[in-house]
Amino acid sequence: MPRRTVRELMNPDVVTLEPKTSVRDAMRRLADRRVSGAPVVDDAGAILGIVTQNDLARYAARQVTVSEAGQFYTDDDDYRDLASYPSDTLKTPVEQVMTSPVHCVNPDTGVAVAANTMRERRIHRLVVTERGRLVGMISTLDLMRVVEEQL
Repeated sequence: MPRRTVRELMNPDVVTLEPKTSVRDAMRRLADRRVSGAPVVDDAGAILGIVTQNDLARYAARQVTVSEAGQFYTDDDDYRDLASYPSDTLKTPVEQVMTSPVHCVNPDTGVAVAANTMRERRIHRLVVTERGRLVGMISTLDLMRVVEEQL
C-alpha cells in the first residue's frame, strides 16, 4: 500500500482570521464556513496562532472585568470600582484568545506522522505549510477518512 500524505487529505480552502478580529466576528466566520478552527495570520500572511470554536466559546463564557481585559486602568481610588465592571468578552480580539505556537506539517508529511502528532499533542488540527506559506489544514475528521477507507 502506498504511503498516504497530508497533501491528499488536507483542506486547501483555509479560513484565516486577523489578530484584531473580535471573538464575536470569529465565532460567526467559523460557523458560516462550517469549520471548527482557523489560523490567525498577520498582514504578511505569517501564522501567529490558531483559534478554535472551543477556545472562543470558553472565553466568551468567562466573566472578565474591564480591568482584566485591559480596557480600564487607574491608580485613583475614587475610580477603582469602575475597573470591576464586566467586560464584553465578545469584543476581545482573537490575538488574546489564540493558541501559539502553532503545530505545522508540510504537505508531504505522512498521514501516520500527522495522526501521531495530533494524538501526542492532544490537538485536533494541524496547519499545513510549504516553504513557510500556509497551504492548508488537516483535522482529525480528515484523518478519519483514511480509517473509513480501510474498513
